[in-house]
Amino acid sequence: MYSGNGRSARIGPGTDRRGIRGARLVVRADPAEALQYAITALRGARFALDTTPRQPRLMAAAAPWVAQALTIGRPTRGLWASTPMFEYGDFPMNMIPLFWPRVALTLAIACARNTDAGTELVIYAHPSMLRAGDRTNDSGPLMAKAYTALQRRFGSSGVLLHHEPLDRVTDDGCPASAPFVRRQLDWS
Repeated sequence: MYSGNGRSARIGPGTDRRGIRGARLVVRADPAEALQYAITALRGARFALDTTPRQPRLMAAAAPWVAQALTIGRPTRGLWASTPMFEYGDFPMNMIPLFWPRVALTLAIACARNTDAGTELVIYAHPSMLRAGDRTNDSGPLMAKAYTALQRRFGSSGVLLHHEPLDRVTDDGCPASAPFVRRQLDWS
């Protein structure tokens, strides 16, 4: 159970955090069009477009991929970060989204490129290891939701050639890979 979008997203008590980190799809579509569908799916899963200087750096370094960065959550810091006002068990406070913890800060990358097999589309979430603490899979169910939306969208129009969930991106040149986001986008 989630509340809010982007920086204001919160995660409710008892939320099942199982999900996926990312997905790879091969479709018969233009890379820019496939990327737009991925952005729409991620925004429908509560992510917000990244408006920081990361996006221009991503666009400059991503070739031959087209890519977009999205974020959710915010870093846990400040006076109240380590001392929650209420525990999840404090009924009825656990029913009020205002008192739920914020989703761990996560950077999601959506990227697409032409290949011989069709357009390769990758979505992948990178929780901030410095700022997520032990809650690195807060966005897992949201990534699964975006993946399901993309499967439905491409599957219903008959352009889905292949799809698979990912636990990591093995192509270091892909903008969604961990080495790329660490090196090119200074994400940690």
